[in-house]
Amino acid sequence: MLYNNKKYLLYLKNSLMISGLLLLISMSAALFFQWFELVFALSIMLVLMLILNRVLNFSFVRIQQDSRKLMIRYYSLFAVERNYESIEFPIASLKYVTVRKYLFGMKWDLHLTVRLKQGLASYPPICLSAVPFQDRKKLVEAIRNLIHSDF
Repeated sequence: MLYNNKKYLLYLKNSLMISGLLLLISMSAALFFQWFELVFALSIMLVLMLILNRVLNFSFVRIQQDSRKLMIRYYSLFAVERNYESIEFPIASLKYVTVRKYLFGMKWDLHLTVRLKQGLASYPPICLSAVPFQDRKKLVEAIRNLIHSDF
């Protein structure tokens, strides 16, 4: 299995940049015509859009499965200081896969728990907000199917 959301992320980033640019152009046109109520409404809309972007935490996600290992690489799309994160573990040690949904199902956080010699360890959540909805369900199910039962 090999998955990345690079194409969708490029589309998402371009659409967000164009919509923000159109908002700024319309705000400057409203300032020119002295429609201050419209400028106020558009500025509130821009601030809410920026806050929603920050809360959703759009991330590039690359999932690669070899015969025995699962590698997940991810980083935040809109970040001041970009941190490249990587998770790699043997598939046999995967114990639990949970998804927590926020903001009416728009934000999905993938939580992975693996079995170690010392006990169970949880990785930091992986944000799947920038993955299309159909692909989210397929990815989570594919990762859940990797769990080996010890019965």
